[in-house]
Amino acid sequence: MSYDQVDDRILAFQEDEFVREALKKGVDLREYVREIDMQRESLQSSLEQDYVEHMDTFLDLHAEIKACDQVLGDMEELLDVFQGDLGNISDEIQSLQERSSQMNIRLRNRKAVESRLGRVLQGMVIPPYVIKKISEDDVDEVWLQYILGINKQMRFVKANQQKPIKALRNVGPELERLRLKAAATIRDFFVSRIHALCVPNTNIQIMQQSVFLKYKEMHYFCLERHHDAAAEIRQTYVNSLRWYFHNHFDRYAKGLAKLQTVTADKTDVIGADEHRKVGLFSNSKVALKDKMNIFALGDRIDTLRMQDQGVILIHVAEAKDLRYQFEQVFRSLNLTLIDNASSEYLFIYEFFSRDGNKADEIAKTIFQQIFEPTQKVCSNFTKTYVEASFDAVGILLCIRINTQLTLELQRRRIPALEGYTNATNMLLWPRFQYLMTIHIDSLRKMASTKSMNTVVKDIHPHYVTRRYAEFAASLLVLNDGYDDAILTNSIHKLRHEFEALLSRMANEFSDSLQKPAFLINNYDLIINVFEEASSRTVDTELEHLRQILNLHIGSFVVEQLKPFFGKMMDFVNANETASQTQAVDTQQLATISDHFNQTWRHSISSINASVVQYFSNFKNGTAVLHAVLGQLIMTYTKFLAILDDHPVPGVQPVGVQAVMVDIKRFRSTF
Repeated sequence: MSYDQVDDRILAFQEDEFVREALKKGVDLREYVREIDMQRESLQSSLEQDYVEHMDTFLDLHAEIKACDQVLGDMEELLDVFQGDLGNISDEIQSLQERSSQMNIRLRNRKAVESRLGRVLQGMVIPPYVIKKISEDDVDEVWLQYILGINKQMRFVKANQQKPIKALRNVGPELERLRLKAAATIRDFFVSRIHALCVPNTNIQIMQQSVFLKYKEMHYFCLERHHDAAAEIRQTYVNSLRWYFHNHFDRYAKGLAKLQTVTADKTDVIGADEHRKVGLFSNSKVALKDKMNIFALGDRIDTLRMQDQGVILIHVAEAKDLRYQFEQVFRSLNLTLIDNASSEYLFIYEFFSRDGNKADEIAKTIFQQIFEPTQKVCSNFTKTYVEASFDAVGILLCIRINTQLTLELQRRRIPALEGYTNATNMLLWPRFQYLMTIHIDSLRKMASTKSMNTVVKDIHPHYVTRRYAEFAASLLVLNDGYDDAILTNSIHKLRHEFEALLSRMANEFSDSLQKPAFLINNYDLIINVFEEASSRTVDTELEHLRQILNLHIGSFVVEQLKPFFGKMMDFVNANETASQTQAVDTQQLATISDHFNQTWRHSISSINASVVQYFSNFKNGTAVLHAVLGQLIMTYTKFLAILDDHPVPGVQPVGVQAVMVDIKRFRSTF
């Protein structure tokens, strides 16, 4: 062994834990080896002894291990057999899956064939009980369902007639016979029901809802399968309903005509002479009553405002001996027309129109065929009255009613009567404009009368003024919310001619006080009438009237004060227009002051008596008196201011407070 090998061994021993420990303690290695050998032998002896002591246990364990090996061997054989069986089962399952997949495919194919075959059979096979029901029984809900089924079969046969299916050719003649039989039955069914509509006291709307619309699919069947039958049903319905509505509305219009009140004639215009002669056989009381009401709107506006009022019942009105204004009769007739027309149009649209694209056109055509004579009855009724009417307020009410009915038709979406409402407007508006021209010309003609002194009797409101006030207020109220430019222009023309007439009448008075007093009384009457008619359009006109009234009150105030305080008024006015450097006539100041001190109480009493004489209306007279006395106080205050600026020795004017206290005595004169 070389030294290098020895070194390697030493290094290896040093790495051993026990050797390193022994070397560290300085133990002799040989002794240490012997000690280790002794421990090894002792341990081996102990192990052998222990083995000998437990040898029986080891033998038993060995026997048990052998037994376990035997059992495990048996289990291994069993598992091998089970594994083989599982393999066989897996093959069988795979085979079943393949067979199941094939069966599913065959099932789907059979279902597809069954579905197509079922549709074919359903489209071709007609049960005997269906044929018997359609051929022999009356129409009912079951009959309707059967005919709808037959219609589906006809569609199927028509859609597949080019296919090589022998059964389709065989079923065709049977379906044709059923088509003809069903069409005849449907035609007879509807024709008999249509004739029943013309029986007196029949409620058409109920019949339409409970019979015609209930079985409308049968009519659709005829539209699709038998055009001649459908055309006969349609024409029978048109003829019957045209007669029905024309007959009923003709009788209703004639009945309403008998319920009209006495209307105005051509002499009932604003500018007509109130004292014209009455005819030999005329009733003056009735004529006077009509003249009083012909221009005023009054409660006639209720016909326009009361939306829930019903139509006029002829038998009830005749039993109670009731009479109506034309606008009430006009509303009743036209409201009845649009109610019936609306119901009829909706029924026609639903029953006769199957194609949605052509429904409006078909409905309008049938509607016009039915209602054309009825519309002529209503138009002739309106035309007969309008052509002979001189009641402008009534015609304007009819125009507004027609507008309301037009809006109601638009709300109901009934376009079929649009031509009728437009034609009605064309009847009413020209006549109304003609009547407005007559009224305006009557005022112009009266203003041009040479003998005006026979028209104007006193300073009280003229009868033409009341007519104008009531008539203008009526027109303004009926224009509220409509703002018709034509009507507004006519009202302005009427006002212009009336104001010109009133000015001409006022010029007939030679007295300086009577002229403004006459104008004040007349304009005050107009304002009072306008104030009773609360309306936005009336309020606008009132502003114009109040301005004119104030101008005439100012004129009256000046003329009323002149006889008593004219010099003082002229002096004050001259001083206001004079320059500041111009000298004031103190002598005139003293004269005017002395005259006022002596006469002011008597003058105020005279003024009060004069105003009482000219104005009998409490409110109007009070306003004028206050204006006169107020102007007096204002003028006297200015006079005292001049006197203060230019004192005159020995002059002691009456104080303003004293004058005002005395004026309070006349507050309750009116």
